[in-house]
Formats: sequence, structure tokens, C-alpha cells
Amino acid sequence: MKKIKVGVVYGGISNERAISVLSGKEVIKGLSRKKYNVFPIEITKKGAWILNKKKLTVFDKENGPARSDIKKFDVIFIALHGTFGEDGKVQAILDTIGVSYTGSGVLASALGFNKVKTLELARSASIKTPRYTQLRKNSKNKSQAVKYAGGYPLVVKPNRSGSSVGVSIIKNKREFASALKRAFKEDSEVIAEEYIKGRELTCGVLGNSGKTKLIALPSVEIITKEKFFDYHAKYFSKDTKEICPARVSKTIEQRVRNASVKIHEVLGCDGLTRSDFIVKGGTPYLLEINTLPGLTQASLCPKEARAVGMTFSEFLDKQITLALAK
Repeated sequence: MKKIKVGVVYGGISNERAISVLSGKEVIKGLSRKKYNVFPIEITKKGAWILNKKKLTVFDKENGPARSDIKKFDVIFIALHGTFGEDGKVQAILDTIGVSYTGSGVLASALGFNKVKTLELARSASIKTPRYTQLRKNSKNKSQAVKYAGGYPLVVKPNRSGSSVGVSIIKNKREFASALKRAFKEDSEVIAEEYIKGRELTCGVLGNSGKTKLIALPSVEIITKEKFFDYHAKYFSKDTKEICPARVSKTIEQRVRNASVKIHEVLGCDGLTRSDFIVKGGTPYLLEINTLPGLTQASLCPKEARAVGMTFSEFLDKQITLALAK
């Protein structure tokens, strides 16, 4: 059989670049060489696409996408995270060129990266979410946000960012101002969200909305000694525990899986997503969805796949199969 040419795109320009590099390297190492010819493509901090130290032409100056170097690949495995990766922009480029890629399309990616839009659509589909309000830099009466979100303690986070960068849990008015400043460094829109104390669970889903069966993987329970599952706790803390399958009742597990499948479908997602929840009193509250979850050694979805007997190579293979099926 002719091998499939896979370009693994990683790096990028976002504040999650370092994690993307780790994800990319794991994907490159994990892809079966019996089935695939694998080409590592790094997007530099300035946005250049590099293969074997040579700059690839994404759009030819005279011929546009017709002469793009990216056309030589059968499929692009997107191992990017954050802005210009998870927000639909790279997907739009690949759609224009006409090359298949892993993960969700332009609209689902953009919606999933926008936490407010995700929560709005979740609520319209009867998925429970925390109370929240949206703030912009020029918003007046920012203190009203505290009231809308149910008072202190409060979660303040950028609307469009990942890996918990710029997220704060605050207890009073004095902390609110510094939390807003930190969040506005990452995005021009910020969410002030009700803080719900409960068990933190996350659940991956595999499948193309409306085209294939959507499969929820076993959920993971996250236990951390940090204030919350922040950037350090996710990638560097030795004290963070990630228990898979989660030690919850069958009822709660099913509720988390059902909500994960539902938001995947409501947004029109493809490939792999991972949805994060706080469970309180037996009810899962959706926090956000990740349309390009991490694929490092410390990442959650690979652990969920292992829990159902799927090797990392098989897990990657499934994502490529879904990409080509689109």
C-alpha cells in the first residue's frame, strides 16, 4: 500500500507554543511508519512554515493556493494550541489550499476557542454552566460583573486563550483589578465567572459531527494542590493527580460523557475534543471545550485512550482516519 503523507504542524505564534512543540514531537514519534510518511513542519514565532530547515510556500505570490507546497501532503496533523491554531485560522488556510487536516473545521474551532460563545451554545442545549458575564477593556462598571457572576469568590479569565494562561481565582475587590489586568494581557475580552467548588473532570470525544458515531472516552478526575488546574499544575507539577477512569459513580460518569458528546455535536466539532467540567452535587457544569487537546506525555486524552486499550499510535491513527473521512 502507498504510504499516506502526513505533515505534522506544530510550534506557532501563541503563548502555548512550548506545549505545542512537545505535542508535535510526541505525534511525530508516535505515528506508524508502516502507514505514514511523516514530515515535521514547524511554524516559527514569526509565522513561517519550516520543513527540513527550508521555508515552505503556503500561498504562492502569483498563483495563490494553486502552487502551495502544502498540497504535497495528504493530510495535515495539527498539533498547534492557542491562537493561530485552535481558533480556526490555520483551518481556514488549509481549507483554501484544499488539504485534509485533523480536528474541527473553521467555524467549530472559532466557536470552541471563544469561551463565551461555547457557554451560550451550551446553555441553549440545556448543558449546565457556571454563571458568567463578559467584559471588554472599555467596559464601564466592571464591578457589576461581580454581581452578575454571583459575587466572590470569582474566576477571571481571558475569553480566547488556553492552558489556563491568564486565569485567576479571586476573593475580593482588590484582587479583581489585578486579575483583570492579567487576563486582558491575553485577550481583549475577559470572562468573570461564578466559582464552583467541586470535583474537576475532563472528557475526550472522538468523531465527526453528523457523519460518524461520537465516542466519549472515560473521564479523568484531576486533583491538584494548586488553587486550580493552572499552567504549572497541568504541565510541571509532580503533585497533580490525574485519575482515569475517574472515581465517580456510573451516573455522574454518564452525565459527563453525555454533556461532552452534546457540546461536541452542538458546536459541530470533528476529530478529537476534550471538555472540562466541575461536578457539584452530582451535576456537571461545563467550563470549556478544547478542540485541539494536548498530546504530550502529560496530556489527558492519551490517558483516556489508554484506559480503553488504545495505544498512542492507534489513537493518532484514529484522528487521521477521521480527518480523511471529512
